[in-house]
Amino acid sequence: MTMISDFLLRDGSHDEYASTLEMNPLTDRDALLEAQILDIRLDALTRMVGVIFDLRQALQLRQGNTGLLVGRGVRAAAWTGSARDTALTAWTVGGSVPKVRNRGFTLDLAMWPAPGARLELTAESAAFFTGDAPGLGEAPPDLDVNDRRMISDGLAGWGSPFEPVAAAFVAPARGAA
Repeated sequence: MTMISDFLLRDGSHDEYASTLEMNPLTDRDALLEAQILDIRLDALTRMVGVIFDLRQALQLRQGNTGLLVGRGVRAAAWTGSARDTALTAWTVGGSVPKVRNRGFTLDLAMWPAPGARLELTAESAAFFTGDAPGLGEAPPDLDVNDRRMISDGLAGWGSPFEPVAAAFVAPARGAA
């Protein structure tokens, strides 16, 4: 079975997963509303970034319980946020603004709870996969009640099995202004 981290290691378009998404997070504003960011991985050597999303409470993307954004040729990746009183925070997307330009792809994500956080990415190309990480419940675990092990078992991670059901891709023209 394919693991989520496998999508970070493989080059290529992954056309075998291409299918129509309800909304495309790479081109449609607010397609990621109510999705939760679980993890971000930046590989400086390969200029790649990966972001895992929990989609169980997402408003627009209902084709799976997990989403994965893979950006290649990363030129910028920035997280800004205020200090939190809690050890764990479910960062819920309150706004997503993707832009495809001739020389790259950008994504600006605003998250809550207040005072919130922001994730901004710029890459030469991007892919977004939706699918299922088997064994997850109907809803994300309660971060205030469950212990760390129960929380980890209830969320997708880089080592989780992943069955993609749909994907979208953007690869702006190279050398264009």
